[in-house]
Amino acid sequence: MYKRRNSSIGVLFLLISLCVNAQSPKKYFSLAEKLFEANNYNEALTNFSKAIELDPKYEKAYVSRALCYEKLNKKTEAVEDYRKAILLSPKEKEYYYHGGRLLSNLENWKEADQMFRKALERDKGYEEVITEEIKVLHKTKDYTYGLQVSQMGLDVKKTATSYYNHAVMQDSLKNYVEAEKEYKNSKYYDSKFMPAYVGLALVQVKLNKINDAVTTCETALTKDANSVDVFEARSYVYAAKNDYQNALNDISKVLVSKQSAPLYKARAGFYTKLGQSQNAANDYSQAIKLNDKDVESYLKRAEAFEQAQNMKAAVADYNKVAALSVGNSKAELIALDAKKKAFDLSRETNKPEIVITSHKLINDRYIKLPGDKDELIISGYVNDASFITSIQANTAYANFSKDSLNPRFTVKVGGLNKINEIAFITTDVYNNVQNMTFKVERTEVNKPVITLEVPSASSDGEIFLDSNNPDIYVQGRIKDESLIESIYIDGVAASFSPTANNPDFTSQITIANKNKISITAKDVYGNETKQDFTLNRSGAEAAANNPMGNTWVIFIENSKYQSFSSLDGPAKDVTTMKAALANYKISKILHKKDMTKTEMEKFFSIELRDNVKNQNISSMVIWYAGHGKFVSPTGYWVPVDGKTDDEFSYFGINNLKAAMQAYSSKLKHLLVITDACESGPSFLMAMRGGEDNLRCENNDLIKSKSAQVFTSAGYELATDNSQFTKTFASTLNNNTDACIAVEKIVKKVTGAVVQAGNQAPKFGKIKDLEDEGGTFFFMKK
Repeated sequence: MYKRRNSSIGVLFLLISLCVNAQSPKKYFSLAEKLFEANNYNEALTNFSKAIELDPKYEKAYVSRALCYEKLNKKTEAVEDYRKAILLSPKEKEYYYHGGRLLSNLENWKEADQMFRKALERDKGYEEVITEEIKVLHKTKDYTYGLQVSQMGLDVKKTATSYYNHAVMQDSLKNYVEAEKEYKNSKYYDSKFMPAYVGLALVQVKLNKINDAVTTCETALTKDANSVDVFEARSYVYAAKNDYQNALNDISKVLVSKQSAPLYKARAGFYTKLGQSQNAANDYSQAIKLNDKDVESYLKRAEAFEQAQNMKAAVADYNKVAALSVGNSKAELIALDAKKKAFDLSRETNKPEIVITSHKLINDRYIKLPGDKDELIISGYVNDASFITSIQANTAYANFSKDSLNPRFTVKVGGLNKINEIAFITTDVYNNVQNMTFKVERTEVNKPVITLEVPSASSDGEIFLDSNNPDIYVQGRIKDESLIESIYIDGVAASFSPTANNPDFTSQITIANKNKISITAKDVYGNETKQDFTLNRSGAEAAANNPMGNTWVIFIENSKYQSFSSLDGPAKDVTTMKAALANYKISKILHKKDMTKTEMEKFFSIELRDNVKNQNISSMVIWYAGHGKFVSPTGYWVPVDGKTDDEFSYFGINNLKAAMQAYSSKLKHLLVITDACESGPSFLMAMRGGEDNLRCENNDLIKSKSAQVFTSAGYELATDNSQFTKTFASTLNNNTDACIAVEKIVKKVTGAVVQAGNQAPKFGKIKDLEDEGGTFFFMKK
């Protein structure tokens, strides 16, 4: 066993040795080359790296990995590998060339130049390096060394290109005579080499050989009639001759086929010379689109705008020049000049105007201040065409942005218990000063009083909900000596009239997952009240178990008439009915007050229609309390703006029926109750009678649709003492059964009204509305 074990260990060491030997650098390199040829560069990279790990002096692996990096667009890493290869073979010129080429692609001109110089030290006739180095030297503007390199190119081979490169270096060094000679040599070697003609024409302009330059351009065009480079060069030649129209024509031809910021700027300059300032501004705008950081374009466009008398645009551009020149020492003088021009062009003499927004002014000059206040925080803004330097209120200075036009400001003014005015002094950058004085008028300090009407609340602020609806309708009234500025319910603005004293307010709010609501009211003098109301959901289940379904009661209370006598009775009647209905399963009560004819038409045609559809209302009572008129054969409800002698100003009962026909099909039960004298027989079709089977358990009556009307039928105007309403409410209050049918209430009300000496009310179904013989039950909670 011992010998067998030693034998096994020997085999294991042999396998390990073979594995290590199998992972030699050359193996990895060979695999990497195959992967590279298969375009699998990532895997090739991995294997080249493993070869280098095993042999850090593996020169060929560095070069191959550099090629791989380049394929993967990792040029910086490729450069580093060429540097490592150079350390291993510092005489290898190609490593310098490829390193410099990649650095040039990375726009690292300085290091690219260093690489190319090293390559040329090793081979002055290295054509590829000469070509690339000339490009780099133009970027670094090292034209002196560039002249040497271009001469190396000529020494290698005299061609149109090598002469041209040499000419450009001479040109850049301002050796214009030598440059002219070399440009001519270039075109001599290739008579169709357009860059030589372009360079020659432009250097001839510099030598003031304008006519020769024109001839050079025309000769070039005989070789290539469509050369945009020659047209561009000739435009500059024409400009040198002050022939700006022809210069404009030529450069416009160039811009048809290629667009650049310098070309647009050149044409803009020609337009300026021709006195076409707006066209010049347009071309500078095009140049700015292509390079929005070019200070010169903004500066020139500002000058063009100024010439075109567009001072506002000129000021904006001068300000832009100043902004772009920040931190640029070479542009500091330009920036200062631009700021001065902008400042001078913007000069005006209008005085600043203070506008106060934090307080409602009385007669534009009086500021209200609560009687117990000694200081006031005032905010607003300044109207002025210029920047503001100072805003002072009495002895206090306002906070505002001096870099903003028409700035908003805030200032705290104290010591108002000793003085009764606030004097504002506002100054702009042109020293235009405005003095404005506001008188301080003391106001009351009492807080608004909040009264919640719908839903009703107990004296200790508890609201009893009769449904689990996530939303509730809230209605109330604010009592205050002053006008109310805002009313919020749980942070949501309520609807109210800000011009009404003691205004009513309404809102639809969400109460899901809430155990209270908060109502906040603030008057125009800042006196504020916040009141919390607790939500009690103990009665919510009752509505959910109502056989009549979602039941709404709509009260129309018209009291404050413009032409008819005003009434106190309707308000009392509605309050009485609300109290009586509190013991019954009513999902929602909607109370509309003092409605005009237009409001009534809109309510029944649109608002109520939308509620029926959107709130899934099953049963609905519409109760009208107010004046009525009967002009045979039509009954009317009188809106608060109804005129005593104008039948057209009334709201016809038939109009109500017409509006409701659009949505009555959505309702299971409809009951219209009119406590209005002179409304006549209304729109009832026939009397309904008989109290047999009017029991809560009679599901047929509940499931069958009904459309009923119960109306007083006298011919006197409404009074403030309604036996009709009193008995109706009393019958509901005294009912001991689980429900009560409307027919039983009708019987009680009719008896009481007749006994009081009045004409019997009318009860029946509504003509033309669907009625299946059902009836309206008031279900007790």
